[in-house]
Amino acid sequence: MRSVIAIAGLLACVSAWAAPGDPAAGKRKTVTCNGCHGQAGMKSMPSLGGQSSAYFIAAMWAYKDNVRSHATMRDVAGSLSARDFANLAAYYADAPMPTPSEETSAPLLSARCAVCHGTDGWGVVTPDAARLAGQKALYLEQVLRDYRTGTRKHPVMQEQAAALSDQDISELAAYYASRNGLFVK
Repeated sequence: MRSVIAIAGLLACVSAWAAPGDPAAGKRKTVTCNGCHGQAGMKSMPSLGGQSSAYFIAAMWAYKDNVRSHATMRDVAGSLSARDFANLAAYYADAPMPTPSEETSAPLLSARCAVCHGTDGWGVVTPDAARLAGQKALYLEQVLRDYRTGTRKHPVMQEQAAALSDQDISELAAYYASRNGLFVK
């Protein structure tokens, strides 16, 4: 009987997490988010507008489970439910497809990034990969350095970032920041 109850509980959690979110309900929850992420001048905070729902939800769970060690984000994520995550993700993901960016020469290393993040940094290949196009350069640089030092955990990203020099990181960040995509919402 316990296993039936456990399975029923697990299925309820999975279906709540997997159910599509309500963008209008998500928008009502953005007051706390907007204090940092809603400010165009906050260059070290990621832009959330246009981010994929799957990545957003995975990131929020990483903060809630203390896999990512940002104290403010851990507290914010800890105060939200799985339904809140889905609603916020639906709100932030609700964005028009960006217009193609002007052709700029991509750093040679961007081909390695494209395996998961797509050739343009927008069309993610794996659902838990972040969209990179349009993200703030200073934020991308910090995240890549955190992966390189192991401060931020993700086995694939840590391995990829370990091979990057500071110049590689700056070039990749500048390239993806120059692409049309994510925005402050």
